[in-house]
Amino acid sequence: MANSKIIAKETGKGGSAARPSTSVKRMSVSLSDDAARMLEVLAKTQGITQNEALRKAIATEAYLQQEIKLGTKVLLQKSDKEIREVIFR
Repeated sequence: MANSKIIAKETGKGGSAARPSTSVKRMSVSLSDDAARMLEVLAKTQGITQNEALRKAIATEAYLQQEIKLGTKVLLQKSDKEIREVIFR
């Protein structure tokens, strides 16, 4: 989500980065037209709100980055059984 603008306001109790927080941060995010369309498609195809799709995307990215930092390789197996490594930049 390049060129995103985020404004945050924290409410509720705080938490640490090591565990999920019970607080809620209301954010205003500016997305490019392409990113907004992708978010809409993600939400529609999963039958969830755009907020939930964004939360899932962030959680997925955090998980992948954590695994990559530990030296894990991310692999995709195509329907023809070909395996490719996914390189994140």
